[in-house]
Amino acid sequence: MLDLLIKNGKVVDGTGKNKPQDLDVGVKNGEISELGNLKGARAKKVIDANGLLVSPGFIDAQNHSDAYWTLFDYPGQESMISQGITTIALGNCGASLAPLPSLESFKSIQKWHSPEGENINWTYFEEYLAELSKLKLGVNILSLAGHSTIRRGLLGDVVRKISDNELEVLERVLISAMKAGAFGLSYGLVYAHEYDSSTDEVVRLAKIATKFNRPISIHLRNEAKGILDSISEVINISGKARARTKISHLKIRDAKNWGLFEQVLKSLELAYRQGVDVRYDVYPYTTSWSILYTYLPKWVYQGGKVELNKKLQEPFQKNKIIEALREETQDFSKIIIATATSAPHLIGKSLVQIAGSQGVTVEEALVNVLESTESEVVVFDENIDKNHLEEFLKHPLGMISTNGAGFSVRNLFTKNLVHPRCFGAMPRFLSMSLKNKWLTPEKAVYKITGMPAEYLGLKDRGFLKKGKKADITVFDPKNIQDLATVDNPYQPSLGIEEVILNGEMAFENGVATAEKSGKVLKARS
Repeated sequence: MLDLLIKNGKVVDGTGKNKPQDLDVGVKNGEISELGNLKGARAKKVIDANGLLVSPGFIDAQNHSDAYWTLFDYPGQESMISQGITTIALGNCGASLAPLPSLESFKSIQKWHSPEGENINWTYFEEYLAELSKLKLGVNILSLAGHSTIRRGLLGDVVRKISDNELEVLERVLISAMKAGAFGLSYGLVYAHEYDSSTDEVVRLAKIATKFNRPISIHLRNEAKGILDSISEVINISGKARARTKISHLKIRDAKNWGLFEQVLKSLELAYRQGVDVRYDVYPYTTSWSILYTYLPKWVYQGGKVELNKKLQEPFQKNKIIEALREETQDFSKIIIATATSAPHLIGKSLVQIAGSQGVTVEEALVNVLESTESEVVVFDENIDKNHLEEFLKHPLGMISTNGAGFSVRNLFTKNLVHPRCFGAMPRFLSMSLKNKWLTPEKAVYKITGMPAEYLGLKDRGFLKKGKKADITVFDPKNIQDLATVDNPYQPSLGIEEVILNGEMAFENGVATAEKSGKVLKARS
């Protein structure tokens, strides 16, 4: 007898090659045991998927539930499972929660979440994974190792180029993390503690990931006027290290730089045709969720946040920064404060409103906000062209991610603003793609299942095939729709009917089930 039978649905297998097929799916002992006409099969539970698509569970290759700490605050990750997401990849943008060569390493997440008061009882990557295994997880989790985390563990708050001997130490730490099950290596080259990293340092560490057949993920140094140079740098790194590479949350920030769109895509297409394995992930929103200090000229935070905060407190330097912002003529009119731990009264206010209340220019308001919060501010900014977003979503080199974090759908008391992508990214993408006929169902599903599985090196998930783990999402292609908005993000989407996680019901009748069957996944060469 089967544990679960899904009948009468159309199976989209995750390969991106096969059209939806009339197949029944049998599940036993947490795996897909049968695919085909199972008319006479008996099962403990039967799901009638008539009129619905049956796909592999969605995989979020760019997730920050660790950096925002919601993995511990809300281990059920309801806002993820309710989107049909069954596996999330953590440790992105250079910041992971392990390995921690020193307590300074933990500061790598302070851009997103204050580390003060949090209990850390692990050092090594294997200890971290063991601790996560104690949680009642609502999704499967895996983690990359963060470059900034490892680097800060050695250098502390000092920001500089490292010596060959120090680089050898970083290599040994990374090798240890890979052996313990890290799924790859991530970089956050835009951030203060990685900005001074040399190409040699980045490539040498990337080669270790390649040696273990693990991927790398890179946050571009510049997503605005310097994006072409940043894309070229990633292609160079990927080529030299022969690394399977993903650019994190690709976008072109600020309207005056949107004219670079065609060159960005052509650069990536040419590199891929020449054998450089470089792709990207993208979220289906025109509003970004960004770290405010990255809007400053790079010279301001070169040397790290300690030096940045010193500059903000010196009148001469502060005025110099304000003048530089004016010369760059960036559009700050749509920036809204989303997170400001030390200044909660600013949350929800735009820079324009803050400038008006202070009687200053918007550039002065931005600098004042950074000064008053010691640069720990996250903002919303509607700065992405919707036509470019559409092309990024459809392009064959792009996979879809949330770049968000998992929350409880019932918790409405967080003081910070939460991006709607934390609740609706995958349904929004499917709705946009299928209803507008941008992509066929098999191509759309591939971008959120098989493609991220291939990139991450997941061998037993991402595809609906006999013998694979039974992570399955059943959804209504005609009625799938995201409901979450910037003003009201705590809104689960419509159209996700059932989600099966490791063979167990995880989401049913619009509610996450009490059974939390998520696993901590370890990479194996």
